[in-house]
Amino acid sequence: MRCPLCSITLVHHTLLDSHLPAYRCARCEGIWISADEYLRWVKTQGPALPAKQEDIAAIPTWDSPQAKLCPACGHLLLRYRVLPNVDFHVDRCGNCNGVWFDRGEWDVIVAHNLYDKVNQFFTQPWQNRLREEETRAALDALYLAKLGRADYDRAKETRDWLMNSPQRAMLLAYLQANDPYKL
Repeated sequence: MRCPLCSITLVHHTLLDSHLPAYRCARCEGIWISADEYLRWVKTQGPALPAKQEDIAAIPTWDSPQAKLCPACGHLLLRYRVLPNVDFHVDRCGNCNGVWFDRGEWDVIVAHNLYDKVNQFFTQPWQNRLREEETRAALDALYLAKLGRADYDRAKETRDWLMNSPQRAMLLAYLQANDPYKL
């Protein structure tokens, strides 16, 4: 196996959290985790891995612009986003499903208590949730900028009240009418 960045042989076998087998590059400190080893490790941890104190670690910005090849089978590694609203990706082989973590990326995964969810990063529901969270944050910022804090807070409070009112349809009709007292 060769490092996707340095092309040196990955001979440094290591154990990550709770004895998860991995290969670490001695030069760039990237980490390769086999999909089979990861899934076997998750199963041995039981239904719920012990939660760690969440620590918002700095997101690594070091990433190679070059295409990366899978150390196990030589196929192209594909990048997947992990967290919303940050430029943070991990690389996965579409052929053997192994995962490459650039230097510091595994630490961020552990710090965000996601080390038992790595296989979910590559699913459509995970990627959809990221897009939904980012869209919500962008719209929230837009509304805040256009309305100001006081009006936006009042609009949210009014909207919550209106959406939960049993008279919602009548209230909306009243509010939308140019003159609610004309027939």
